[in-house]
Amino acid sequence: NGGTVIGLLVADGRVYNKPLGGEYIMIGFDRDNNLRIGKFNDISMFRDAVEFRPALVVNGEKVVKDSAGWGLQPRTAIGQSRKGEVMLLVIDGRQVGYSIGATMEQCADIMLQHDALTAAAVDGGSSSIMVYNDKVLTRPSNGYALGRRVPDGFIVVGSGQR
Repeated sequence: NGGTVIGLLVADGRVYNKPLGGEYIMIGFDRDNNLRIGKFNDISMFRDAVEFRPALVVNGEKVVKDSAGWGLQPRTAIGQSRKGEVMLLVIDGRQVGYSIGATMEQCADIMLQHDALTAAAVDGGSSSIMVYNDKVLTRPSNGYALGRRVPDGFIVVGSGQR
């Protein structure tokens, strides 16, 4: 139902769930606020991290083609620019006449257009939702104003806020 953690979950340096491995990759921020994407033996470097797939951009290069087997869907991705800026991408989908979604390669292309050094997909589909200052900016594909239950997410807060 989307409310159960599967795979790695690290928040504020505390490990809530161990990595699954396999085809999944780790996606998270180290203690210096660098977005790290890949397979790592040591997860202690992460301050905040999850596990999903695929990687979209590594070292400024696109590493995914077409849909990567995931089809044309609503998407969510996270990336970091060469300047260290964090980028969040949410693309609505499954809504004929509004948005049909995107491929993984299209997500990578968008991230590269914004100078991504690194980027990865995180859970998409009806999990794809963007909220800013308590206002929903997207249209979740399941028709509910707040999407579906998810066990984790990336939340951006202003400096000095927690």
